Amino acid sequence: MEIKMNGYNLTSLKEFLPFIDETKYLYLFFIIIFIIVFWILSIIVKSSSKKKKIEVPKNQPSLNDIVDTRDIKISDDNEFVDVLVAIEEEMIAIRELYVGGYISKGVYISETDRLYEKAKIFGI
Repeated sequence: MEIKMNGYNLTSLKEFLPFIDETKYLYLFFIIIFIIVFWILSIIVKSSSKKKKIEVPKNQPSLNDIVDTRDIKISDDNEFVDVLVAIEEEMIAIRELYVGGYISKGVYISETDRLYEKAKIFGI
């Protein structure tokens, strides 16, 4: 007796049932191939993104660039005091950032050293 469903002979399809167990290995093989191809593509993408990074030279400005020592007139007391007050205000602002946790200890120390060098120009 032939059983037909949607035009297919089901009795002839039953002959292929023993081969279904054999195809499980193919599924496993294709999954492994897919994982290997995905891994290779991810390595290629990661290596190509590293090559495209543009290195910007990180030159720290020198103190002479920040404060032009030729324009400083120590004889003029008002400008001298104004500069010291500005350095003090900047020091207080940096301390508040450090105490508030917005900058790290290393940044705090480097900024403090920078301000100290600025003040040292004025003979303090």
